[in-house]
Amino acid sequence: MYSSTGELTMPKYFVNEDLCLNKETEHHLKTVLRVKVGERVILCDGKNFDYHMKVSSTHPLKFELQNKVECITEPLREITLYQALPKSDKFEWITQKAVELGVYEIVPIVTEHCDVKPNLNKLSRYQKIAEAAAGQSLRGIIPRIHAPITFNEAIQTSRASGGDILVAHEKAKLNLYRINTSLANKIGLWIGPEGGFSQKEISIMEQEGFKTVSLGPRILRTETAAIASIAIIQAAVIK
Repeated sequence: MYSSTGELTMPKYFVNEDLCLNKETEHHLKTVLRVKVGERVILCDGKNFDYHMKVSSTHPLKFELQNKVECITEPLREITLYQALPKSDKFEWITQKAVELGVYEIVPIVTEHCDVKPNLNKLSRYQKIAEAAAGQSLRGIIPRIHAPITFNEAIQTSRASGGDILVAHEKAKLNLYRINTSLANKIGLWIGPEGGFSQKEISIMEQEGFKTVSLGPRILRTETAAIASIAIIQAAVIK
């Protein structure tokens, strides 16, 4: 694992503005990683600043600030993923991988072909998965995982956010590969559930000016479509 300055280091941990560790993070450092005096850790305030720390004591766990640097791992494009709720634990996997690839936030949506009901009890778990993925991939922020909203609510939210709004749809004539370099730096990306968006939903989104895009002639699973789309969008502006 390497820091933004190229130094070999430990995974990044997110902390509050006072750089205080929560009990879970402290336990992980002391019991799981068994940090030693002199080893380095990156703490992040979640506002795009990294604090390079050196362990000065393990009992109790204390650090010395070595350097404060601006995080350089955040992508140029700010992607909000509007993900229709999939079956089983697929949303957890999508959350993890989407955060690693650089999404700014994730909005779960309930569409006509969704076969699962929203479960607000899982929201805190999704947010923890996002935080862990952000730390592992050295992000400068923790992407927010929103509470599930209806299709109509998502239309209003997405429209108000501005930027380009893309809808993954296998029958679209516009190929995402061909337009990825011309997209805005703020993007709303819509991914349907296992059954896809209904024709009614597609019609509504097209009337709103959303762009339907395809990833080619193959039919992709919802989790594959989400990750592939994000990767294609981000690849066009890799530093």
